[in-house]
Amino acid sequence: MLLENVRVLDFTQYLSGPSATRMLAELGADVIKVEYGPGGDPSRTLPFVSGEGSSSYYTQQNRGKRSLCLDLSTEDGCRLARELAINCDLVVENFGPGVLERRSLDWDTLKALNPRLIMASISAFGKSGPLSHLQGFDLMGQALSGMMHLTGEADGAPQFTGSPISDCAAGLTLFGAIGHALFHRERTGEGQFIEVTLVDPLFAMHSIAVQGHSATKGEWSQQRSGRQFSIVVPSGTYKGPDGWIVLQVLEPQWPRLCQAMGQESLATDQRFATADSRVENAKALLDLVEQWMQGFESDDQLLRYLEECRIPAAPVLSPEDAMRHPHFTERGMVRTVHDPHFGPIEVTGLPIRFGAYNPPDEEPPAPLLGQHNAEVLREVLSLPDHQIQALEKDGTLLSES
Repeated sequence: MLLENVRVLDFTQYLSGPSATRMLAELGADVIKVEYGPGGDPSRTLPFVSGEGSSSYYTQQNRGKRSLCLDLSTEDGCRLARELAINCDLVVENFGPGVLERRSLDWDTLKALNPRLIMASISAFGKSGPLSHLQGFDLMGQALSGMMHLTGEADGAPQFTGSPISDCAAGLTLFGAIGHALFHRERTGEGQFIEVTLVDPLFAMHSIAVQGHSATKGEWSQQRSGRQFSIVVPSGTYKGPDGWIVLQVLEPQWPRLCQAMGQESLATDQRFATADSRVENAKALLDLVEQWMQGFESDDQLLRYLEECRIPAAPVLSPEDAMRHPHFTERGMVRTVHDPHFGPIEVTGLPIRFGAYNPPDEEPPAPLLGQHNAEVLREVLSLPDHQIQALEKDGTLLSES
């Protein structure tokens, strides 16, 4: 396993942090999920919840971890968390501003106790800047990054995406950053603090809007354009014989599309001869392309023809269709977890392939609340059973009853 013997103390909740630490667990890290008693990670109550109170949302992001449930409102709970932290390689948190400082679990405190420690933080807006004092969730990241402004119909309201891309992008970004921090420590022995926000990764995804606005001295700004890309045409979503088809036709593919349509004259038509003229006449070109597409018997026939003509195209799949697509199943992107309450659940897999690692045939389950309390405290802190029992009795340790 790539991360065997790497121990992670995971304070994160909901999605962004748990998704990052879940990927670490998939690569073999020992991820100890510290849950705030008495209820634990609030995602345990998110859809979909079984009759026994188990959440498939929680299962997807926390499989393969160990659960330790502490009452972090008590000094004993915070003391145990500190002792665990200094015996770990990595601490990950996504609490709101000031939460860890009030419990002496902040970076300055922990690095003084373990200089080799790596601490990673996910927050809405970071530890610095005029918004750093605010809490926030995925939609705030989409809105403030400018991404929401670019999504939707040109004359309609800004739209958010159907999946929480701020959370997911932050989780993937942190996962990558942690690998670099571990590599740096391997070379130098130094720990460090890593910070990722919900808004920065999305802002960094602006491939055109930021540099384009700057390069034109503010004369151009990217705007919402509905189902057609505002800069490259024809690129967007088109009505096929059965469903929706995506085309992305750049300059090298434009003559090939004209030839494939049997309308080579479009390549020299003044309305469509240049990239700028195609943008100006995008609606007319969309109508021509969709009219041509309707001449096929099915989407499958159309897509096969476009592939033969080397025109980049794809069907617009529902998540359910994507789950059954042979490409995703062959690449291990659909995994099965045997949940103690739901039974078999299909979940998303690790979106990276390593030559030195193959995922297990069967995914481990997510933990019950406080399932590993005694196991973790014995193993990491060498606490004797009578001390563990005393912590259970006074409510410092909690578990699912």
